[in-house]
Amino acid sequence: MSDALRRWLIMNMMSYTIFVYVGIFINLFIWEKNRLIFEVAWYNLILYVSWAFAFAFAAYLLSKTTIRTLLAVSAVAGAGAFVILTFLELDNRMLWIACIGVPVGIMYGFFSSAQNLSVSMSGTSAELGRYFSTAGSIQQVVTLAVPLLSAIIIAYAGYFGTSILMLVFLLGMLAFSFLMPKISLNVEGGEADRPSMLCWLWRQLRRKPGLRWHSAANLAAGVFLQFQQLFLLVFTFSVTENKFWIAGLNGLYTLATLGGLYVYRRYALKDFTLLFVGCVLVTCGFLIVLFPAKPVLIVSNLLTAVGMFCVIAAWNTLQFKWIKTFKEREQANLLVWRETLICVTRIGTLLIVLSVDDIRGGMFIALIVVALFSLLALPYFEYRARKIGQREKAHRDEASNMREQAGNV
Repeated sequence: MSDALRRWLIMNMMSYTIFVYVGIFINLFIWEKNRLIFEVAWYNLILYVSWAFAFAFAAYLLSKTTIRTLLAVSAVAGAGAFVILTFLELDNRMLWIACIGVPVGIMYGFFSSAQNLSVSMSGTSAELGRYFSTAGSIQQVVTLAVPLLSAIIIAYAGYFGTSILMLVFLLGMLAFSFLMPKISLNVEGGEADRPSMLCWLWRQLRRKPGLRWHSAANLAAGVFLQFQQLFLLVFTFSVTENKFWIAGLNGLYTLATLGGLYVYRRYALKDFTLLFVGCVLVTCGFLIVLFPAKPVLIVSNLLTAVGMFCVIAAWNTLQFKWIKTFKEREQANLLVWRETLICVTRIGTLLIVLSVDDIRGGMFIALIVVALFSLLALPYFEYRARKIGQREKAHRDEASNMREQAGNV
């Protein structure tokens, strides 16, 4: 594994600590006040709108600076979110929630932009699978430890204590950002020589059917990723609001996921096999919540936790292998396009969730149907993108060989 990828694994350990806390306890902090799905969905909606714009702007900044700057901005934005959470109080609750969601979205957007662009340029295709599985392992270990540690601190020092701890981790993230590789897109001539991203994408969508299937996979992924992420929290909060029980349940889900990771490494499953296994597990997890007893919700979260690990590890590997066949500037365009499509369907899903009152109504059942359709369509979309991509690559190689032969004559 390249040195750049190893540094990213260290950065992931620090950032995941912050992200796991944010993903659980900020949502719980908002939920505890009125126990409304609407408020949690509103927070996540603002977060992903901010994420989408931050990701695109960060990718633009990479033509003028390096990933070090993006990571530093991510850390500062995260610190701003915790300062607002700790010290700001507003009478308008929706505005207060939005004030938290915006800097959290900026933190995620700048970090994911730096990571995705850096990873796509740093590792070989063979290294990507190892990187994503190792990063997934780190994330699971952090997911096991952080909720329990946070619950202990909240019990003795309240949310203020955990906010101070997260600020310490953000300072560590800020310091380590200056040790990351100086990766930038400030190459290949001046801006005037480059077509705009939209013009380039339009040409590629018209000429390359593989990109159309790739785009469809991203749109489908955004729906079920958001459904699973949001309702994993809501299901957990519906079982208990005791922070130690929440930490314990997350630990149980993490151990189940680590079991899935062991099977993946023990039997060296192929990407599409892993993707198929993940889709089956997540489908079972989604369907059994139609019987929302508390034990059923826990089993649902167990199945979807393992299934989502399989889906995300396989899907990210397939996506980055496909993107890696393009030049660096084109990779940046494709990654912005990918993130935008995912955020669009995440936001669309959250707009629908705003009208969900409980997990027994018709709107919730309709969401399950849409999420399942999107999930089951994903392997087909990825299969079509890979097959067409292989055919396009074979045509490019053949044309290149013909040009070389003509030049030799």
